[in-house]
Amino acid sequence: MNAKDVISRLPDELLGRILSFISTKEAVSTSLLSKRWRNVFVLVSNLVIDDRQSVPKTKQNRSEIHQNFMAFVDKLLDPQRGSSIKKLTLKSHVGVRGGTDSSRIQTWICNVLDHGVVDLDMFITLKGKSPPVPSLIFKSKTLVKLRLGRGFTIKPSQDVSLPMLRTLFLDSVNFVGGHNVVGTLISRCPVLEELVVEERRCVDWTCSVSSTSLKRLHIRFDRKFTSISLDAPNLVYYKHSGYVLGKYPNVKLDSLIEARLNLRMDERRMQGVRNGDGSTPADIRNLINGIRNVRILHLSSHTLELLYFSCKEMPLFDSLVSLSIGNDKARGWQILPLLIKNSPNLETLIFMGLDHYITNKCGDACVCYDTEESITSCLSSSQVKVLEILSYQGTTRELNQMKHFLEKLPCLELVKICTVNNSSNLQTTMEMRTLMMLPRASSKCKIQVMVLSKK
Repeated sequence: MNAKDVISRLPDELLGRILSFISTKEAVSTSLLSKRWRNVFVLVSNLVIDDRQSVPKTKQNRSEIHQNFMAFVDKLLDPQRGSSIKKLTLKSHVGVRGGTDSSRIQTWICNVLDHGVVDLDMFITLKGKSPPVPSLIFKSKTLVKLRLGRGFTIKPSQDVSLPMLRTLFLDSVNFVGGHNVVGTLISRCPVLEELVVEERRCVDWTCSVSSTSLKRLHIRFDRKFTSISLDAPNLVYYKHSGYVLGKYPNVKLDSLIEARLNLRMDERRMQGVRNGDGSTPADIRNLINGIRNVRILHLSSHTLELLYFSCKEMPLFDSLVSLSIGNDKARGWQILPLLIKNSPNLETLIFMGLDHYITNKCGDACVCYDTEESITSCLSSSQVKVLEILSYQGTTRELNQMKHFLEKLPCLELVKICTVNNSSNLQTTMEMRTLMMLPRASSKCKIQVMVLSKK
């Protein structure tokens, strides 16, 4: 008996499990092998269905191709199929009239829910009115992971109950039924550990996140929001990016370990703030106070500038041990001295680059402003042991900045520099030798240089 016969004699359930380890497209293609394999692909428990490749670039035959796709999904998600569907990823980008039908989409969702789906990822692009999410989805006793993308409307009712849901991802979905639909939804997920909310449209958005089980939270707004309150005492990871125009009435994140902030204002409004025209920057004081127990903090250059104009006072970051700073030659480091002074236990300081806007407000943290006055640098009292510099270009200004760091940081043990080889090997070698010869305040300080080749 040859190998092909041995595999073909395996039970259908086992074959279905084997096919679950390959892509759905490859699993379906096995139906061409023989009659024995013709319907085995319907037993696959992990399905990834994406119609992007099925839609032609022109309108010719589009309707026919799309109807074939719809018929294929109907068969694949037939309610009479015998196996359970553990994971379903369904992405439809058709968006043509007479194409994807919302009632059929809801039927598909109900079918997989009946089969005990654990992981559901839906992203639908439609023309016209977006379909509401079937209410059955909010009563699932099996869902562990749920992602809903554009093309759905959420209106949770009072009987929402998702007892097993641990991950929830909402990507630009429509909310109806009040200002705090997300908060209401979260309150009915008792074991939710990860929440991702992304909004790419210009809509008013209000949310109050209150959860004792939540451990990871990622919020992204490409436009604006009205208000966000956060009460998650067991949250360990928080990422927030996008434009800030709203308020943070209450933020309580006592167990936070890592936070990544990439917050910005509209550039025209920010320019007015810089020029002192009376414009009011976003009020993020409650947010900063709410994350003061963080251990690892990442701040973009926009956030660093926003902090300077929004927070005249900075809380004490007693637990902060690692701080990374973004770089942008149009943004200054004005808040950096206060941030370093208020981080008494900081051990690792990372710069994504040394480019920043020249200002007279950060002279004790850098050398971008010449002064004859004797200034006690914020670096001199710092406990930083590890300094990392990424995207080092080897300019004179950068070399002077490195000299300043090495002379002012008394506890340095290791300096890591990552540079890109933009010139000849000889010039790069000379630049590295110059770095190695710089004077240092700490006798323990060692310098490591990593040279990356430019592609």
